[in-house]
Amino acid sequence: MRPNKSARYRTTTLPTEEAPMSNTTSFRQLAATLALIGAVHTAGAAAAPKNLVQIDAALTTSAQPAPAYFVTLAEEGYGMVINLAPPESQGSLPDEGALVGGKGMVYVNIPVDWHKPTTDDLDFFSAALNAANGRRTLVHCQLNMRASSFVFLYRVVRNDVAPEDAAEALNAVWVPDETWTTFIEETLAAHGIDFEL
Repeated sequence: MRPNKSARYRTTTLPTEEAPMSNTTSFRQLAATLALIGAVHTAGAAAAPKNLVQIDAALTTSAQPAPAYFVTLAEEGYGMVINLAPPESQGSLPDEGALVGGKGMVYVNIPVDWHKPTTDDLDFFSAALNAANGRRTLVHCQLNMRASSFVFLYRVVRNDVAPEDAAEALNAVWVPDETWTTFIEETLAAHGIDFEL
């Protein structure tokens, strides 16, 4: 049995010079059409991860993305994903490397210990970010706390961004706890940068 076409489609009579449409009706139809277009567009887009912070045109930080978000990243021209969470972290994706690689992006996992971040981790991260070589890059972890901290240090130590300016993106996510404040301030001091969070 074929479905009733009138149940699936609605016919609208367009205004003519003899029967012009009122401004109110016109506005309502326009609003309804725009809402429908927006709903169709958003239905296909993956939800952005929590704590998403756009640092600049080439660098973004976030919490753990959902698998569908890697499709969005590839469509938006991202070329690299750096994950700072250990693979056994709560909410991590066991096949994240394959998901990212399958979309044509480079995947790097640097399992930073939440309770003991190290300068070796930071050096490895800096080398990976330098290797991005202009590719749009997402740096993430579970909640964007490791990621925002490492990106803060990278920007200040490697790119000579003023600590006050770089701290805006860091503090948009969190105020580092004692462990991370100590790590950040000691790293800055080792590079001759006097700054307190």
